[in-house]
Amino acid sequence: MFVYIMTALHRNLLIFFLMLSTSILGSCKYNTFYHKAIILPAEIWNKDSLLVYEFTIDDSQQFYNFYFDVRNTTDYPFQNLYLFFTTQFPDSTSFTDTLNCILCDAYGRWTGKGSGRIKENRFVLKQKVRFAQTGIYTFFAQQAMRTDELMGITDFGITLQYE
Repeated sequence: MFVYIMTALHRNLLIFFLMLSTSILGSCKYNTFYHKAIILPAEIWNKDSLLVYEFTIDDSQQFYNFYFDVRNTTDYPFQNLYLFFTTQFPDSTSFTDTLNCILCDAYGRWTGKGSGRIKENRFVLKQKVRFAQTGIYTFFAQQAMRTDELMGITDFGITLQYE
């Protein structure tokens, strides 16, 4: 019968690798302030479906990088994705913008990362942005592709990271 006795060197190496892996895995989301992705049922985004994201800003001096994430299938029938993106501020005023996301180049190559039928894209909405008001911000995303049921979008999300 073989009995393994852990030497001090082996124990120290094990502790080092555990600490290293914990710090690497923990640092992946270290600077993320907010992230939420909404999965679209049956990979269909209805034109009347509003995706809602809400968070609270406590510090109006903090800078953020604002991204939105789109996951699509290779069955997505278009080159781009138009969105209506509405921001509702804490004082109840709102602002709507139209965004254009390029998901495929002119030659039919998907711009997103991933192997297989799912491609992931991260788009920069704004960098080094500050939210002027403290309080609850609500964001609404709506597909604007002039089709009632947009097929091939699996989920849509937003991410804010500390600058």
